[in-house]
This record gives sequence, structure tokens and C-alpha cells, in this order.
Amino acid sequence: MKFIKSKNKLILIIVLAVVLIAGASFTYYVSDYYHADSIALAALSSNDNYTVVDNSNFITFTPTHNQSSTGVIFYPGAKVQAESYSVIASQLATNGYTTIIVKMPFNLAIFDVNKADQVIAQHKEISTWVIAGHSLGGVFASDYALNHQNKIKGVIYLGAYPDENASNATFKALSLRGSLDNLTTSQDIYQNLNKFPANTTFVTIPGGNHYNFGDYGVQAGDNNSTISREEQQDIAVGYILEFLQSF
Repeated sequence: MKFIKSKNKLILIIVLAVVLIAGASFTYYVSDYYHADSIALAALSSNDNYTVVDNSNFITFTPTHNQSSTGVIFYPGAKVQAESYSVIASQLATNGYTTIIVKMPFNLAIFDVNKADQVIAQHKEISTWVIAGHSLGGVFASDYALNHQNKIKGVIYLGAYPDENASNATFKALSLRGSLDNLTTSQDIYQNLNKFPANTTFVTIPGGNHYNFGDYGVQAGDNNSTISREEQQDIAVGYILEFLQSF
């Protein structure tokens, strides 16, 4: 009996140690993320073109003039601070499109894939929704759209591709990728080509890379771009606006 009690105690200690190590590892992993830079933070200030409401769940850019009935929901890339995408969001709002960047738990969309539900419920003035996502955020944006085709009319993949097969989806899509992207490569796109919605427009931005879609510094594993971050974002916004105008 004494041996059994000692053995059970040892097992309990081992289990607790594993749990503590796993918890510490997870805490370290999620606390090490890419932060928005000063350019991104500057775009969070309201001006004559749009107003910004920044709370614990969402960053909402509302156009001041000529507000469209089409809105954009944005899922950030994995371990990237949501504010990092404020420049692109602000440019879309300047052109009349309400744009909401979703803040994900631990900066990982996997922990709240359906958070777009809250956005849609809070914005009755928007009749048509397009969901966009960068990198892994694009994967989960696609998953959300696939499971909510009654709500989503379009998907924008920024350096991303579908994980689940969306080839028979009712929504149309826009795929934007930098030619020098080393995190979502041309081979990644090609290998997942049959998963994209049938009505997808594919655009490769010459000289662009992965991290230039946001403003959060240099991302490990990516190639340097041969065009500026501003130029890549301007090109991306041009294609996104063309896509949004089709609804």
C-alpha cells in the first residue's frame, strides 16, 4: 500500500510538472509577438476622413463621408498585434468602407474564429460583408466565410490560402501575394489552388513580401522586399478597392 501511494504521488507530481511546463511554454509563446510600429499607431487617430473606435475587441474605422453599405472584417496574422493593419484599414475607410480589425485572444485567430459574428451583429447599417485576413488570419477568415456563406459575400487573402476546400463556395475572392513572400510561397498557392473559391482573382505584387501587408517591422523567415512597404500597401489597397466595388 505504501508503495502504491508513493507511486500515485510520483505520477501526480509528474503530471503537475508537465502542466506547469506546458503552461509556461504557452505563456512564453504568446507573449512573444510582433508589435505595431509608429506608422500603424499614427493611423489610429480619427481625422476628417474617418473616425476610429479602439476597444478591447475591435478597432473600427468608420468613414466620415460617402459610407458604403459594404463593410470589411479583418483577421490579423498569427502573433501580430491587430493595430499593425491600421494603415490599410484607414485607407479603405477613407474610400468609404467601414473596416473592423478584430483583436484575437493571444493574437491568434484560432482561438476565436467566429468573432466576426459579433462584428456583423453590431453593424446593422452594413448589408454586404467581405472578410479579409493576412497569413494565418486569412486561413481562418476563409474558414469563417465557408461556414457562414449566408453572411459573407467575399474573401480577401493576403499572403494566405484556404485550409478547408472552398472551391464550391458561393462567395468570390481576391488573392494578393508578394512575389518575394517566403512565408506563403508560390508553391504554397499552387498546391492549394484547388481549394480557392472558383471565382478568385489572383494577383502577385512584384517585389512585395509577406510582412509588408502590415506595419510591424521585419518578420523572421521572410525575404526582404524590393519595393517599399508603403508602395506594396498602396498597390494592395488599389486591388482591394476594385474588388469591393464589384459588390
